[in-house]
Amino acid sequence: MQGLENLGATCSINSLVQIICRNDNLRNIIMKYEMPEDTLVYHLKELLVLMHDEGKSLIPKKFIKKIFDTFKNIFNYGEQLDIHELWIYISDSIVNEINTKSNYHKQISTHKFKDNIENGVIIKDDIEFNKMLLSSNNLKDKFAYYNIKLNDNKTSEWQNSIQGFYLNIISCLECNNRLYNFEPFTTLNLNIIEKNMSIVDMIKQIYIIEYDCDWECEHCKRKTKNQKQTKLWNLPDVLFITINRFTDLMRKNNNPININDILNFNKGSILSNTDIDKKYKLSSVGLHVGSLDSGHYMAICNVGDNYYLYNDMLVKNIDNFTNNNSAAYMIVYSKL
Repeated sequence: MQGLENLGATCSINSLVQIICRNDNLRNIIMKYEMPEDTLVYHLKELLVLMHDEGKSLIPKKFIKKIFDTFKNIFNYGEQLDIHELWIYISDSIVNEINTKSNYHKQISTHKFKDNIENGVIIKDDIEFNKMLLSSNNLKDKFAYYNIKLNDNKTSEWQNSIQGFYLNIISCLECNNRLYNFEPFTTLNLNIIEKNMSIVDMIKQIYIIEYDCDWECEHCKRKTKNQKQTKLWNLPDVLFITINRFTDLMRKNNNPININDILNFNKGSILSNTDIDKKYKLSSVGLHVGSLDSGHYMAICNVGDNYYLYNDMLVKNIDNFTNNNSAAYMIVYSKL
């Protein structure tokens, strides 16, 4: 059943590999790449071929060695790795390797965009604000400018599949000047506010407006009361979500959550294209049990019409895991 041997605190690596392998989109993209043997992509593809195409359970010594060689100043043998942090580093490394091969990436645009709202925009009322969000060419040009800048004007199939963008807005409540800032992400970080929240409930928390007085308005030239809010500008085809269970280095939030089988982002909720809605289906769940420094990772992955629990070399069918789940840490959805 394609399990992976634990080589000493490598359960987070094993679980993340299973999540990638069981996601058709991510696996198929990696399978397309022909990369040099010294790359992480080469070693990941080799592992996926053996697991998925040949159906083998493995002792992944070569891949584990490549992980620690690639991130030798970040991760150390024998220590437990955080699966969220591991995903960030691996996905970034894949992007960087792909971007060295001209046949696997392309320019985002040959057009020169400008940030015409760098210093914000004075907005009269909510009607004008909503119009700005839904139909402003200046805002779309600002996104294009920062997308090119932040991604070195390069994009690839892998990057398009995993990268989304927030739109962060700071509004001065005295002069109504509003600043807009785009922020890329490869995972949505969600907070547990109370017990048994669903993923949908936690996503709604992203939109909650926060108020602050410790900010200097460039237009007023002094500290003023302001509000901060976040919108979703665009979402990737494979949506990684991390639940913020580790509130600090000493405590873990073990409150149970409910995992939605389907996520539906209705028209207007994704600002880059307000005429479409996006629906996602649950692909995988990364589980963490125990404490930060002495815990264990497992993965639940959808394969066909069934879900399987991947616990290193142990693989078994599982159901009834979506409600009241206190171990869910990373949840992955694929666009339908």
